[in-house]
Amino acid sequence: MFAFGYVNILEMAAVHHRGILGRPAVAGETGVSGAGEDSGRMSFLGRIEDATGVVAAFPGGLAEGTNLRTPCGPRRVEFIRPGDMIVTRTGGLQPVRLVWRRVVRAEDMAIVPGLAPVRLKPRVLGPMMPRQDVLLAPDQEVLIPGWRILDWPDGQTVRVSARDIAGLSDGAYVDCAPDAFVCYQIVFDCPQVITANGLPVVSLCPTAAVLATLGPAERESLLRRFPQLGRDPGAYPPAEFPAASGIEFIGPLG
Repeated sequence: MFAFGYVNILEMAAVHHRGILGRPAVAGETGVSGAGEDSGRMSFLGRIEDATGVVAAFPGGLAEGTNLRTPCGPRRVEFIRPGDMIVTRTGGLQPVRLVWRRVVRAEDMAIVPGLAPVRLKPRVLGPMMPRQDVLLAPDQEVLIPGWRILDWPDGQTVRVSARDIAGLSDGAYVDCAPDAFVCYQIVFDCPQVITANGLPVVSLCPTAAVLATLGPAERESLLRRFPQLGRDPGAYPPAEFPAASGIEFIGPLG
């Protein structure tokens, strides 16, 4: 553990000295990132921003600026690269396999209001959930403890879309104010629960139904990374927790 941290500290110092940390994206860094080696070490490249997936290229997503937990501390989602290690709540340290990016413009949201992101204010779902504002795609799944949900077993955690939480309190609402909503989706070897600004959210689970709706670039990168999905669209491991919709929360949200 000590050696791992020591190596990364040296890497950070060297990268900072060379002026690479936070540089603009270079040629080849696109809205679909997944061609890099799975080094298991943290990358120090600029954000993914040269190319962007179409509005409906993939489901879910975390807004640019959202912090994820890494072995080196918090890191904004736009600086995550394939091979980077993320601290997950279900599988410990897990390497990122793919990173996708898309932009929903204000004019897109005006035409289709359902594209607008959901904003959750601090502690709206419980202590430190989230620690600070978090902006999510409306179909991004959030993990909710069963004791917060009516007629649900206390010990059974459940996946709930952000859109099902919006409007339940002043601290959870559809945010139509952004000029553009830039969001990122992360793919692991199997669905993982990660913390986004302290809020537990579920990574993409490319089921057969999801695979059929992906944009061309996202679908191509997914099949290149997981070729077994081309033979069997249901081969990706299922999500660990059940999903629910139309739920009713017990007690007021924060």
